[in-house]
Amino acid sequence: MAKRAKYYAKKKPIMDNKEQKINVPTFLQLKSYSKPEIKEYYNDDFVAYGDDNDYFTYLIDRYNGSPTNNAAINGISEMIYGRGLDATDSREKEAEYLQMKELLKKNVIKRICHDFKMMGQAALQIIYSKDRKKIAQVEHIPVETLRAEKCNSKGEIEGYYYHSDWASARTGDKLTRIPAFGFSNQPIEILYIKPYRAGYKYYSPVDYQGGLQYAELEEEIANYHINNIQNGLSPSMLINFNNGTPDAEQRDEIERSIMNKFSGSSNAGRFILAFNDSKELSATIEPVQLSDAHQQYQFLSDESMRKVMVSHRIVSPMLVGIKDTSGLGNNAEELQTASVLMDNTVIRPMQVTILDELEKILEFNGIQLDIYFKTLQPLEFTDLTNAISEAEIEKETGIKKDIEEEVKEKVEEQIENVE
Repeated sequence: MAKRAKYYAKKKPIMDNKEQKINVPTFLQLKSYSKPEIKEYYNDDFVAYGDDNDYFTYLIDRYNGSPTNNAAINGISEMIYGRGLDATDSREKEAEYLQMKELLKKNVIKRICHDFKMMGQAALQIIYSKDRKKIAQVEHIPVETLRAEKCNSKGEIEGYYYHSDWASARTGDKLTRIPAFGFSNQPIEILYIKPYRAGYKYYSPVDYQGGLQYAELEEEIANYHINNIQNGLSPSMLINFNNGTPDAEQRDEIERSIMNKFSGSSNAGRFILAFNDSKELSATIEPVQLSDAHQQYQFLSDESMRKVMVSHRIVSPMLVGIKDTSGLGNNAEELQTASVLMDNTVIRPMQVTILDELEKILEFNGIQLDIYFKTLQPLEFTDLTNAISEAEIEKETGIKKDIEEEVKEKVEEQIENVE
């Protein structure tokens, strides 16, 4: 989990000439966030990811809880996969192309693209033939089930440890070690796909790391509102105890009890039940009305959405299915520019990292193909400025040469009909 530091402004009694105690209000804690920690423990052969060795679960929770983060990850992972794998020389090397399609199945590559975007890395099970001369099968393995083995003297990771649920793993549990690709003679190995990040040897942080706190804020706002509605829309309260001032230890205990029971978005709208000896000694509860509360919550909601999209480097929200009221990217020309820019600066680099690792599998089986991901870009959005060869044009458009002219004619006809 992301590390959270708590800060408290402690109450201190102020003494006047008559030695009377005056209560000073207590300010609640604020939270700060830091990057996930990667820890090597002396007694463990694997390397922990996060404070509780469960940082992948934290990422999954942010995916499930934040609608903006969810839409961004889904949209970008679909753009990475596009319309699947193809090869520019598929017709010249038909036999090798068929082997590639059989080895790298659609559902496996789709999951790899999703893990790579959502988790910052992905993993494949490489299953060899009995004589180990060929790779017989390639399967997806959820990357959150793996932890890297401590590297060797050369800085290389020779294996990974598997556990179905690391959150429930206990000391002494038997872990399954699977060798890394190219480091054993075992029938199954792990090909771990991750981009280079300076200072991160074992795991790679997600590219939207800076937006995770805003994704969590978006969740908390929604959680607060739904609990507030379900529990009666009561405002925040100032609680005064009128039966004397307890000592510092008792004050801290009372404060902790109230905070645990009533603070946080999940406790919005709860009521307080009090029993008193007399009216004079009863606790008083005064509502603290937040001025322009709806505007402040709307600001937080809008700001969270913007910051999450910035962290994903989304040029136009409409590219991932988010309607934006700013007007930017809402006309065809701006949307086309945004689409080309995002494809070149965000999508292509991720595709290149994945393709480089997939080519290692093909090379082991003696398959030499110029593979690429077929783009989801409309033909009129493709940028052919730097595409010189026929292969480069095919990679940009996803269209084979012999049907290119036919498609162009159809697109031109559609554009003329719209005009």
